[in-house]
Amino acid sequence: MSKFFSSLLSFMLLTACAAPGGLLVSESARAVGGNLFIEDVGDDSFFLVLDGDITRDTAYFFQVMSELEDLDGLVITQSPGGDLFAAHQIGREIAEKRMNTMVIAGCFSACVDIFITGRQRLIGSEATLGLHSMEDPELGFRIDQPYWASFGFQRVNEAAYKVPFEDMWIIDAKEAKRLRLATEIIE
Repeated sequence: MSKFFSSLLSFMLLTACAAPGGLLVSESARAVGGNLFIEDVGDDSFFLVLDGDITRDTAYFFQVMSELEDLDGLVITQSPGGDLFAAHQIGREIAEKRMNTMVIAGCFSACVDIFITGRQRLIGSEATLGLHSMEDPELGFRIDQPYWASFGFQRVNEAAYKVPFEDMWIIDAKEAKRLRLATEIIE
């Protein structure tokens, strides 16, 4: 079992209690800024937890932490999305460092842009992903399409841009695995 998987199992046991500032992070998690928390689960295993909106601060603190710590991956407890450019910056860093990603509850809009970049992309059996177009669909598609295509998800991105900004295409764990967005479903 990889270090990331072992760490995640420990983390999932810790998430029963919420920490100040996060909905689904453990009490032992340390806030680092930008709705990111660092979890130290022993054995020199560290990973970041995203719990909330994706902002420019999220991208900044993710970059800093990925340079300071030997991170095993990013766990997304829940995120409604946020700044697309920040999400792309985080996603490129994850891909470059071959980190793993996991969604525990919900990952929507720009959050999915981060999730798809993980080497291993784990999703909780009850978790959901959500996609839609940007407010300006033409501009959004020109920004998003090359990014998604670089990770092999061009068709999923094209389908997402058929969903108006005000709506959401909800993808459950089984559908996420069928679309190859997730590599494994975690019970």
